[in-house]
Amino acid sequence: MLWLLLACGGDPTPDPDPDEARELPFEHAFSFVVIADPHVSSEGEHADRLRLAVDWVNAEADVRGIDLVIVVGDIGWTEAGLSLSRDLLDALEVPYVPVIGDNEVHSNSEERFDTTFAPRFAELATTFEDFRRAPAAVDNPEWGTTSWLQNVSFRHGGVRFLALDWNSRDPHPLYGELAALHDFPGGTWPWFEAELAGVEPGDAEDVLLFSHHPMAVIPGAMDLDQMDRVAGVTSPIAGRVAAAFAGHFHANYDEAAGAAGFSVHVTDATWDDENTVRVVDVLTDGERFAYAQELVVIPLL
Repeated sequence: MLWLLLACGGDPTPDPDPDEARELPFEHAFSFVVIADPHVSSEGEHADRLRLAVDWVNAEADVRGIDLVIVVGDIGWTEAGLSLSRDLLDALEVPYVPVIGDNEVHSNSEERFDTTFAPRFAELATTFEDFRRAPAAVDNPEWGTTSWLQNVSFRHGGVRFLALDWNSRDPHPLYGELAALHDFPGGTWPWFEAELAGVEPGDAEDVLLFSHHPMAVIPGAMDLDQMDRVAGVTSPIAGRVAAAFAGHFHANYDEAAGAAGFSVHVTDATWDDENTVRVVDVLTDGERFAYAQELVVIPLL
């Protein structure tokens, strides 16, 4: 798998030799942008930063071939924050995929997230190939309540995108920050297994994963048991599952592929310090896919 990381913080995925990379017969197919953790609750700096990110994407979309944006959680909460964040994101001139974060859950806004972005999901169903969305409202036997799980998948340009809800529904202020598999009927885990069950082994590197919590053994993300289970699903098709993108940590971080067979890429929050977005260029030789990344810092006004 070819990963070129053009600018990053943390520990980058090892880059291939630049001369070797240039010789590969991969051509640019399209690009997508990852935006993480806007944290919009009202008008103010957080909303202004998201507005700047949206403006940057719109200005660069044609030049860079940006086809879509994926917002990996903690988008906004309460009626005011979710409505405002939706309105700001609706200004994007390319489709965007909203992914739920733990803050939407903690603020009792998970049902409101579902209703706020329902029109967006309906539009995405007519935009992308093979769009599938799991039923949102499910009985959660772990907590004896209804959870509004947000799991979608679709195909674009030959690449399969899976957006996954690993957010814990634990009300505890600390444990609620951790990931949960939701392994019960209608939960994220059985949906994840089903989505990958039909993927045959190969080397196309054509499946990408997205979630708020990083799919890695990191404090505040997944634990060893959870990642062992993930690896049990992804390692047999490691040549197909290329990478997992996330937010949550308010930092840029890149981790080389482990037992699960994919690399992990965490993008910094837009709401604090530098206003950063991640641009991922999708390259193909007609059969396989490769990816180049750039972390772009958007100037603040």
